[in-house]
Amino acid sequence: MTESRVDYRTRLSRRRLLSGIGALTASLSSPVWRASTAFGQAAPARAARHLIILFSANGTIASEFFPGCSGANARSPNSCPTTAPDTPLTPTSLGRILQPLSMYTSQMMVLSGVDMISTVSNMLGTMTMKPGGPHMKGPGAMITGGSLLPGSFTGAGGPAGWADRISVDQTVAQRIGKTTAFPSLEFGVRAIGQEPLRVISYAGPNTPNLPIQDPQQMYTKMFANRNLTPMQLSQLLTERKSVLDFLQSDIGLLQSRLSATDKTRLQTHLDGIRAIEAQLTNSAASCTAPIAPAKMDVSNIANFATVAQSQMDLMLLAQTCGMTRVTTFMFANADSWQFFPFAGVNEEHHGLSHCSDGDSVSIEKLIKINIWHSQQVAYLLGKLAATIEPDGSKMLDNTLLLWGNELGVGNTHDYKNIPWLLAGGAGGYFKMGRYLQFPNVPHNNLLVSVCNAMGLSDVTTFGIPGVCTGPLPGLTA
Repeated sequence: MTESRVDYRTRLSRRRLLSGIGALTASLSSPVWRASTAFGQAAPARAARHLIILFSANGTIASEFFPGCSGANARSPNSCPTTAPDTPLTPTSLGRILQPLSMYTSQMMVLSGVDMISTVSNMLGTMTMKPGGPHMKGPGAMITGGSLLPGSFTGAGGPAGWADRISVDQTVAQRIGKTTAFPSLEFGVRAIGQEPLRVISYAGPNTPNLPIQDPQQMYTKMFANRNLTPMQLSQLLTERKSVLDFLQSDIGLLQSRLSATDKTRLQTHLDGIRAIEAQLTNSAASCTAPIAPAKMDVSNIANFATVAQSQMDLMLLAQTCGMTRVTTFMFANADSWQFFPFAGVNEEHHGLSHCSDGDSVSIEKLIKINIWHSQQVAYLLGKLAATIEPDGSKMLDNTLLLWGNELGVGNTHDYKNIPWLLAGGAGGYFKMGRYLQFPNVPHNNLLVSVCNAMGLSDVTTFGIPGVCTGPLPGLTA
């Protein structure tokens, strides 16, 4: 049985296209046409920016995550050799955890000394007793820059509620997601269990955006009208014919009213439009509804890697085809009650993360788990690098990927030195290819920088105002 496929990249209608020809003709024949329009410019508009935020749990192994730390005390980045605060990233400078990303060092930034202060403070230099246990606080603060509200969710360290404010992905989505099918999409892989461990995205105070765990459910959401009849598909294909084909007579009339110079400029512009349409047509196969994911038990630990692959592919499809420009992705919840046999680890991630600093066997297993997560990031970057935008750039050049965690160190539940990784081109906003070390600054500043990189230049503070001092210095190009 052949499954119907829907192209979301180029959905157009003849009525919609023809409705603008009057205004088009008037504007092009206006005396101010040359000064006020883009006609005559061969270059297409610059590609839109994309935001992807990834979460993995239980801190990291500093000696193998932060560049230049190999051989230092496994858990503490403070024991790393002293280097300049701004150091170039090279494949040889990466520890084992980030080694799968070695071919992308020119489009990466690793940050140390960026702490999740909002989990324990409302004002820099002070400590505040806040609701929630150590693993609960982190996901609630990671991209909100806030903390947890009082509530009845139980857990180690005391009860708590949901986060107290909007997250950065939703702030960005409110501004850049108005023209896409979905302002944002939230993905998860076994991000299940105790609240609020399984949520990082918030539409506002006490308003979590629960990640969708099942690829079939996400597929249905993305392709709700995929079951079209052959006649309906044929009609869609007809409607996707070039706007220029429909407007040939109108364009001919307009050209008869232009000077020779303006005719040349108009033709150059029309040729540029046709080139864009050809690119969209050539990429249409990648923007059609794929075969629906196979049904599987998404709560089964054994299916973790398979579900993760399917969810990543759907997220990439949503981004590359313009269904959304903002996505979040959680690899398990903030305790990560997950086994990683596909990475050579048959013990629970959370239990391993509580091992002592001298337990070299368990630390080696934690390194393997973190390497697996890094491999997934590399997969995403590779797919984005292979996707060509209508303006000829790579989608990776226009994407900002932020990978973070709810802890810096698992066995001490430390909120300092969260392992932050920025990747992609960020539309040229950030100067990538560096390892930056900060003197224990609030991660709220990083969230300000994320907003600025996504075009929200008016954002000067984010999250709890008392623990934000503005954007992180030294990140921009």
